This record gives sequence, structure tokens and C-alpha cells, in this order.
Amino acid sequence: MSQDKPRRGTATASFGAGARESHDSSAFYARFSPPTISDDNEVTAVPDSVLADPVRVMDSRKIHEVLPENSVALVVTSPPYFVGKEYELAVAGDPNTRRDGNAIPTTYLEYLQMLHDVFASCLRVLEPGGRMAINVANLGRKPYRSLSADIIGILQDDLGMLLRGEIIWQKAEGATGSVAWGSYRKATN
Repeated sequence: MSQDKPRRGTATASFGAGARESHDSSAFYARFSPPTISDDNEVTAVPDSVLADPVRVMDSRKIHEVLPENSVALVVTSPPYFVGKEYELAVAGDPNTRRDGNAIPTTYLEYLQMLHDVFASCLRVLEPGGRMAINVANLGRKPYRSLSADIIGILQDDLGMLLRGEIIWQKAEGATGSVAWGSYRKATN
């Protein structure tokens, strides 16, 4: 009968991957700058005058002018895509200016700067420990552009947010925009 030997801890290998039990990954994480985590736990109450009209149609880059800092627990957003759709021009009227007077980004770098400004403004109103959920789709096929990777760079590297995870929405067959109505529109019963 063999005796159980105590397991020896592992460390990050210089090449390949080893076992993961009792794994010490500190050498791996030491290569990255850690995010700055605030020890502030002050949450600001939102004035009743703001809550009276909870829906705002406005430029998200100015949301911090309406809501106090540290007052929002969760930001959920699906930013406009930089794909040259007709509605981008319809929102503007003038091909280069939106109704609110701000220019529509004409380059991908301008678009990323706009997203940076939106996320920075949203970050100012997030309470300590608050979360931001962002729904985006990657752009193009040839060449492929990972918008999600660029947004992670903005949130984590530029704004210093702590990335908690990423959810990949794998759209199955039938989720391409066409609708399978079944018998809904021609019900016989």
C-alpha cells in the first residue's frame, strides 16, 4: 500500500504549462502593473431632483454633470458601432456633426477616443466596487478588428479599472438578424 506523499507546489514554468495544483503564479503577475484599487467606501446619494427624471437623452460623456461622483452601482451600455450605417448619418443631419453638435468620429482612433471619454465619464459616477457592463461586437472580417480588445485596453490600461471577466456571446445559427416566426404570424388556433 502506497503512502500519500505531500504534494509539492508548482511555479510558472519558463516554457510550456505544468500542473496547476498549489500553483504559484506570482512570477507571471509580477510582470504587469496591478490596477489601483481604492479603499474609499463612500457612496453618494443621488438627489431626488435627478431621480424624478431617470431617463436622460444626452451625451454620455457629460453624465458626470448630472449624476454625482460615486453614486451609480452599475453602468450597462452598448455603444454605437463604428460601421458606417445609415443611422449614423441620420442622427447627424450633417454628415460630420450629430444633433448635439459633437462630431461623428471619422477614424477608428477618433472612435476609440470617444469611447475612452464616455467610459471615463461613467467611471467618475461609479461607486466604489461598482461595475461596468459593455456590450460590443467586433468589427469586420478581412481585416478583423477586435473592438472588445481595444475596449479592454481602454478600461484596464488607460482608466485603471479592474477587469473582472469577459463574456463571449457566441451567436448560434438563426441569431444572424433574421427572425424565425414559426406560426406566430399565422396562428391557426
